Amino acid sequence: MNADAHGAVSDAADAIRACVGAGGTLALMCHVSPDGDALGSMLALHHLARSQGVDTVASFPNPFTVAAHYRSVPGLELLSASSSFPEKPTTVVTFDCGSLGRLVELGVPAAFARDHGELIVLDHHATNDRYGSINVVDTRAAATAVVVHALARELDWPLTREAAT
Repeated sequence: MNADAHGAVSDAADAIRACVGAGGTLALMCHVSPDGDALGSMLALHHLARSQGVDTVASFPNPFTVAAHYRSVPGLELLSASSSFPEKPTTVVTFDCGSLGRLVELGVPAAFARDHGELIVLDHHATNDRYGSINVVDTRAAATAVVVHALARELDWPLTREAAT
């Protein structure tokens, strides 16, 4: 499924709801050396999913460090080292990541979505490769965080203080 432009999240909401409701661990990942949008978007969904009782794990490829100006973002202590990322999660969500090449260290092969489960891509860049089985690429959004916020509304997940921060 590919969703693009305004309404991207609405178009994909039912498929994403089904993935989240299927159980298992929701594996969240952003690109190597995450910027504020990648890290913030991933942590926001991590907080939101946990507030709804969804089991989640969140990580990014090595080097497993964040820039000093992000060290006060709530939830950094909840991140898992890339070495402990699940080998074959049922559902993976990527954030602000235009291609699989920026995720390879977490062991996500190109055939992941076809062979092991669902790969949900949340992004706002027009250059995104649409490598997922569910692609929510809203090129009108100023940031991936806007896409995550819209997804939370579609899922009827109330915004928590940690997610908003």
